[in-house]
Amino acid sequence: MEHEQDYATLDRAWEALDALDAGAALEIAAGASDELAETWVLRATAHLALDDLGAASRCADEAEQREDASEDMELALVRAEIALRAWNFDAARVELARAQALGESPVVLAKLALLADLDGDFGRADRLLRDAQRLDPQGFPSPQRLSESEFDRVLHQSIARLPDEFRAALEHVPVIVEPMPARELCGDDPRETPPDLLGLFTGAPLSESGPESAPDLPPTIHLFQRNLERACNSRRELAEQVEVTLYHELGHYLGFDEDGVSELGLE
Repeated sequence: MEHEQDYATLDRAWEALDALDAGAALEIAAGASDELAETWVLRATAHLALDDLGAASRCADEAEQREDASEDMELALVRAEIALRAWNFDAARVELARAQALGESPVVLAKLALLADLDGDFGRADRLLRDAQRLDPQGFPSPQRLSESEFDRVLHQSIARLPDEFRAALEHVPVIVEPMPARELCGDDPRETPPDLLGLFTGAPLSESGPESAPDLPPTIHLFQRNLERACNSRRELAEQVEVTLYHELGHYLGFDEDGVSELGLE
């Protein structure tokens, strides 16, 4: 069978990706033939996992040039994800329609649900998620939807469990709960804040606070309820994720960068 060894190599690369080791996946995929669209799709997916949208896009373009690329659902999904992370929703819809034409997929439905959420069409988003659950009940369980008061209760319980230093910081940083993030919050490079993010700190961290701080950018923590709900399989998991997300964003207010936040165990 032609390319049998290449497909075996790509299977190992996908296993590395499933194990959350994108670097190893790229190293393994270096041994697969560049003639295959699948090789470039794997590389694009790995670069997405490493948050390198530029490299992911270049690999997706290479895949597009290969034979039968138009029939590759994984390629359409990768291109949709690249567009989503760049906040290019029109391009994402085109790619998802292309993927949908190739067959039923819970992944496609989940991404369409994200787009519906971003449009503010929450009813359609939930219908799409129910359809995804029908196709894959274990992989796409129904999100835990909470009322405003229920989510507020979960938030206050999370605050009560924070370390003293972090809880004290909340006296100076408001926490705003919003259904979904808006493009306006994303700064100059929206690729750093994908539309499915769970929380976001905006404004100057504590170390930069002072008379010269921009008055129109007060430090604020944003929590995105529908993204948080979609990311969790149970109410208990949702409560834990709210706590972790709040902890993470407070870490940024206290001056920790992403690496520093990770070292504190705030992931």
